[in-house]
Amino acid sequence: MILDRKAEVALRARARKLQALFISLLFCRPTRQGWADDPDAVLATFGLEAADRILIADITTEQFQAEAHGRRTVVERGIGRCFESTLAHLAKRTAGPGFDEFLCSEYFLDPRHGLPHRSGVGPGYENISKWFFWLRHTCALDQPGADIALRTEAYAEFAVWLIDEYKRPHDPFYDQFQGGLFWPRSPGEALPVMLLTEDYKQLSITEAKTVDQLPAIGLIDLDTLRPPEYQPEPNLT
Repeated sequence: MILDRKAEVALRARARKLQALFISLLFCRPTRQGWADDPDAVLATFGLEAADRILIADITTEQFQAEAHGRRTVVERGIGRCFESTLAHLAKRTAGPGFDEFLCSEYFLDPRHGLPHRSGVGPGYENISKWFFWLRHTCALDQPGADIALRTEAYAEFAVWLIDEYKRPHDPFYDQFQGGLFWPRSPGEALPVMLLTEDYKQLSITEAKTVDQLPAIGLIDLDTLRPPEYQPEPNLT
């Protein structure tokens, strides 16, 4: 069957909404609870029709529940390995964002909020950067008044991960991390600046002249790092 342009666009949009709902059901416990209570309301939230309910898998089956548990565990373990010290610092706080909040956020569910996977498969397959960007936003780590201890742990551990990714076979996006990364110790303050070199040496730079040279030699300020502007997927032909 050949679709006209309007029908093709509508079909793609519907498929994206169905996929977004399915991923949210896999990872986000409040979405699953909402689905159990009132699936039509959840469908409407995702811009879908009540008739689309038959296209969603039965989330009460052991197969679905095992898949949801397995996928969640993979994400949680990956983040735990990368951000061990950061998570330990978060655990000491009396209040703060939790892992469930991350899994229900647009930072996790929207593939455009993460960096490309180093294999080159594109957006949506890499979760470490999603968690960093979510934490930076949620805890305002790039804003004046940030928790400096938490900022230092999170930035240092993420910088190590970025350099690790660069040193493996990688998507060209990671070439920019050759040499290392830097960030001001405190947001809004010029000095000191923390530098993690390609050899994993962490330095504290207190001379403005030296800091001014860092971008010129190709080093990235971690406060400015964002996901790339992903290109829309090609049209069906």
